[in-house]
Parts: sequence; structure tokens; C-alpha cells
Amino acid sequence: MQPDHKYKISVIIFTGLLIFTTVAYAAMQNVFTGAINANSINVRLDATVGAQVACTLAKGELVEVVLEAYDWYKIRLPKAAPAYIKKNLVECINVISADNPAKCLNAKVIADRVNIRFGPTESSWILGKVDKLTVVNILAEEGSWYKIEPVYQSYGWVNKKFVDKNSSQTTVLQPLPAALARGGQTTVLQPVVVEGMVSPYGVVLWRTATHKLVTAGNKIYFLKGNRKGLDSLNYHRVKVTGKLISPANSKYPIIQAAIIEVLN
Repeated sequence: MQPDHKYKISVIIFTGLLIFTTVAYAAMQNVFTGAINANSINVRLDATVGAQVACTLAKGELVEVVLEAYDWYKIRLPKAAPAYIKKNLVECINVISADNPAKCLNAKVIADRVNIRFGPTESSWILGKVDKLTVVNILAEEGSWYKIEPVYQSYGWVNKKFVDKNSSQTTVLQPLPAALARGGQTTVLQPVVVEGMVSPYGVVLWRTATHKLVTAGNKIYFLKGNRKGLDSLNYHRVKVTGKLISPANSKYPIIQAAIIEVLN
């Protein structure tokens, strides 16, 4: 190969990587919590006015915006949106009672890159994908499908004019699962509300807990959640609502944060 050909190929590869990095960085920069500014606002499956409506949102509801595309925001789907998963791709891990083992409350995914769909058919719109060991909350059974709460990796679209960048002092980080599956065992998560000061930390144990919270009594908790959301709360006194994802008697319990309210 001639030297000038090698140079041209190198330039093309470098340019492609630069464009990809720029786009990825721009997408990350657009993540924020927004507030719906009108009633009965449609969340659509795609970024067009003709796309199917997944659900509606009321004025004042908070949404997590993950991407901006022209006149639309891509958001994480709220609980009101329908979502389905094939029964044969999950394994039940929690039943309603010993007397009613057929009623499954939570299930773990047993395959990678499993589609979460808008309806209980293979042709329904794909809302997102989940990986093996993800735990889903089951709402109902419909034939060979489970209707579930929308998972964190499922998305819809809202017209930008109906979303205000939230200026309130409440940050919604992510919906919480009822349980976690790891190493063949299932742990039911414990709800918790804690007040204290947030500060950055780093990698803790086997989970990426990027921040810590110190209470007035100097009790230390580690926080796991959306890093950008937590970064915006550094050195503020806050009230954290979430669930413990480590034993409560741990030296430094880990909280999966869902909602954080700023107190100062």
C-alpha cells in the first residue's frame, strides 16, 4: 500500500472516531431532569407527531431527559407506560404467597439483550433492551407475556415545548427495582429515607457508588445513582429516598438513590 493511501485511511478512521466521540459527548451533556408544563401531554414511541402514544403525563410531573433530537426530547418511560416481556425469557423469583405460587411478583431475566416491547406481541414496538439478571416487576400476565413496570432502559419521546428544565430542588435519579438478582440469589431491597451531606467518593466494593452521604450523627452511606444528577448535589444537605442494596448492618450501607431533595 502506498504511504499516501495509508495516510488517507488513518485520517478517515481518526475523523470517524472524532465524530463518534463528539456525538456521544453531546448526548451525555443533554441529560437533565425536566418538568412537564401542561396537562395530558403525550409520550410517543418515536420523535414524530404521528407516532403511537405510549402514555400521557400531567403538568408538574418530572421526567429524565436523556437525548435531544430537533424538537423532541427522549425520556425514560414513566410507570404509566405499558411494557411487556416474554415469559420464557425470565425466571420467577418472588411469588405473592406460598398459597398462590402461580402469581409472580418479580422475575429475573435469563438471557442477554432481551427486548422490552410496547405490547404482548413479537411485532410490537421495542421500548428498550435488558441484560441477563435484570429484575423486572410484574403487573399482570397476558398469554405468553408478562406486563411489567417499564425498566430503566426503556424510552419514549416528548415534544420539547412541553418540557421545562427543572429548576426545583428535587432530583429524580431512576426508578427502583423491588429486588436484585446476583450469583443465583435474590435480595429484596429495603426502602430507606436518610438526610445528610453529599460529597463525591469513587468505586465502592463491587458496585459503582460514586458519592457518599454523611448524616448529622456521622453515619456514612454510599450512594449509587445517575452520576450527573449526584454531581449536581455535591456539598448540599439533602434528603435521599431510595432502597438499601447492601445489608443494613454494613459499615457503609449502599443506597440506590431514587429521589433526592435539597435541604439547603
